[in-house]
Amino acid sequence: MTAAVAVCVGALSLSACGGAEPAPADGPGRAAADRAPADGPGQEAADATASPAPSPTPVGAPARPEAEPGPGEYLAGLPATVALPDAEPAAVVVLVPGGGWSTADPLGLAPLGEHLRAAGLAVVTITYGTSSTGSSWPVPADDVRCAVAYAGEQVPDVPVLVAGHSAGAHLAAVVGLVPEGRGAFCPYPPRAADGVVGLAGPYDVSATGGLAGNLFGVAEPEAPDLWAEGNPLLLAGGRPDLPFLLVHGTADRLVGEEFARAFEDALDDGGHPVEVVVVEGATHNGVLRPDAVGDVVATWSLQTAATS
Repeated sequence: MTAAVAVCVGALSLSACGGAEPAPADGPGRAAADRAPADGPGQEAADATASPAPSPTPVGAPARPEAEPGPGEYLAGLPATVALPDAEPAAVVVLVPGGGWSTADPLGLAPLGEHLRAAGLAVVTITYGTSSTGSSWPVPADDVRCAVAYAGEQVPDVPVLVAGHSAGAHLAAVVGLVPEGRGAFCPYPPRAADGVVGLAGPYDVSATGGLAGNLFGVAEPEAPDLWAEGNPLLLAGGRPDLPFLLVHGTADRLVGEEFARAFEDALDDGGHPVEVVVVEGATHNGVLRPDAVGDVVATWSLQTAATS
């Protein structure tokens, strides 16, 4: 079921949100060496009798080393802040920053986080591994999965929602749809998200003009299975009861509204409850402004928590 809502907040400028919108850059590609299979004695007989090999799991980067997190961290080296409302929280929201999969600075999420906290929601704000810290797929997604588990332990017995901006929205969508991942180390009991909020997300990584190479560490033609593993549009058939809120601005010149619409269609086909909110005049970072989206995200989160 799909619901579309338009929200008008007037012309929004990124200067009011603390900076200019950067131009997207193509992600790094990595040339792959062609390897021809070597023939050996008895090879023809082996080929005739062997069963077809199963499709291999895309390799990607190695998992994080197993290390206990320090104070204020949810994983070793990855800080998280926990903000609680004055009363018992209705739910806990994990806020996931964007940054083109090359950075993940959570500072810009602070005003929205405070708005949600004041509305009665606990808020866990995180960072995660990116290309600038030497991390590539699937590590960033596994980091966010562990943050969801951490939030469930820090604020127990309430629904856990995950909300991301830009690249963080993409990761939130992947983690919501595929909560188990590949079993990377996480020192908390596994926890699946109960709802996903995407703010200006580039969900279809194949349509990012190569920018998602920052996430995968390799160009798509060289590792199509790896890219498919991290494309929410191809994962939308999973967990059909998982609700989504997709928010996009009409003045977003970095990630067009078509990303939200394409993901909406995929989610709708997968049977998900999905609501799309279009913020008139909002830029890419303008969808983080509490006066633009704060009440929309808070209301949806409270309603989702009440039915979880």
